[in-house]
Order: sequence, then C-alpha cells, then structure tokens
Amino acid sequence: MAHKFDLNLLRIFSAAYESQSVTRAAEHLDLTQSAISNALNRLKANVNQELFTRTGRGIKPTQFSDDLYQRLQNPLLEIESMLEGIEHFDPYSSTKRFTIYCHEAMFHPLRKNLDISLKDFAPSVTLMELPSNEQTIYDDLRDEKVDLVIDIGEPESCLFHSELIFKQRLNCITRQDHPRISPSTINKESYLLEQHATYDVTRVNLKFVDWITDEVLPQRTIYSEHKSLLGMIASVSYSDAIGVVPESLAQQYQQAFNLQLLEFPFATKDFNSYMISLSKKQNNKATLWLRSIILSTIKISL
Repeated sequence: MAHKFDLNLLRIFSAAYESQSVTRAAEHLDLTQSAISNALNRLKANVNQELFTRTGRGIKPTQFSDDLYQRLQNPLLEIESMLEGIEHFDPYSSTKRFTIYCHEAMFHPLRKNLDISLKDFAPSVTLMELPSNEQTIYDDLRDEKVDLVIDIGEPESCLFHSELIFKQRLNCITRQDHPRISPSTINKESYLLEQHATYDVTRVNLKFVDWITDEVLPQRTIYSEHKSLLGMIASVSYSDAIGVVPESLAQQYQQAFNLQLLEFPFATKDFNSYMISLSKKQNNKATLWLRSIILSTIKISL
C-alpha cells in the first residue's frame, strides 16, 4: 500500500511560515515546540527539500517554501472557512467574550454606544486601544488573541479580510487665539512655518501625516510628539503649535479645548477606518454577528 501523506503537516507548515517562528507556531496551534519541529522535519523528508533556515530567534522560509505556501494558501483558507461555518453560536445565550483592537479616533464613540447595541444580547465586547507596533496588531489577530481589529489601514496578507466602515477628512487644529494662523491665512507656506504637534503612529514605514498625505512634505519643526491624539490636542490647546486630526475628533473636542478648526492645506487621502478579521472566519457565525453589531453601533455613533 502506498504511504499516506499526513495532511496535518501542511497546517503546521502554514503556521510556521506565517509566524516565521517555531515558538509562535506552537503557541498558535497549542502544540509543543518539539512537535512543531518534528512535523517540519517530517515534511522536509517527504518533499526532500529544505523548508526554513535559522535566523536569530526565528526561521526564514526558503524559495521552495514560498512556492509551496502560495499553492496551499487558498485551499487551506477555504477548508478552514467551511469548518468555521459549522460552529454553533446563539447571541441570546452565548457567554462568549469578544475582544477588539480599535484605533483612537473611533474608540470612544464606539465604546460609549456599544451597550445600546448589546442590550438584548448575552455576549460581552471589550475594546482595547491598538498596540503601537503594527506587527503585533496582526500577529494577535492571526493568533486569535483578538476577534476584530478596527484600524486606519488595510493589511496586505490574504489571511485577513478588511471592510471599509467609515471615512472622513482631516482638519488642522490650533488654539482659538493663535497669533498667526486663521482660516484666511492657512496655506501650505504658513502651515510649514509653524511648530508642529505630531501623532506618533507609523504605517508602511511612514509617520501619520506623511502616510495620509498625497504630497511629499518637507521637514517640519516639531514642538511635541504624541502616542495619543488626545494628548496631541491638549498640547495644541496651550501652545502655538499646529496639529492634524480626523474631522470627527476635532469637532468632538473643539469646545472643550477651545480649538480653531482649519482646512488641511495639502492634498490628502481620506482618513479611513477598516474592520479587519481573519479570512477563515468569514463564515463563522460568532464573527458574523460581531461584525454586524459593530456596523450597527457605528451608525449610531458617527
């Protein structure tokens, strides 16, 4: 009888390839590191090809592994998606606890209205601010440490499904009695001459304003740098610094911080919010319910 190939080896290979770490693959699959290593060695013997090379604390896929993963990706996702659709979920009796990473501009409007959307249902939903490290965000989603991510950019990997849920413009903000900047004087030159309070978030290796702007901005004088948009707004309120924030946030805090709202003088992309989940979870009843709750809450909130 011909030797039967163990298809579970492909699942383990896929987890190792995606995480590029035996340790993280073991955590994701709830196996020991030795079980992962043994499985990879068995697959290596089956295909008679090197799969990975060691790189510091991780592993790097070979060209053969790159080709194999590309062939496996869609079939494995289809199988996992089909199996996810079988899982039972009743939102009126389930005690499931969902966790969502959410970016700051969407966080408070969503959080304060979630209770309204959830009042007739049994599950609970916890919102957490996005980790500062972009890789951590999507590692945690892939490892199912969180159920959804609401972020300002789309991931490139087909492991994730993204859906545009809200778009808005950017506003410049200054304190109301700024000595030089006003709606009639704001332009590219006057903007660049001021000191800047900046939002320290990076996407695709670009800082926030540079990433969201269609034009290449010259170097600016930095007054302060912030991990939080609210912290940046506070800095603008007591100084001559100028900042850039999403329109909804500028309007929300305009009176409380005595802000002047101005047109951003450069061409920008829309400030988009995306709801991101695992592709394999697209037929999962619990995930479908959670996505519908978030969409209905956003309609209330914004």
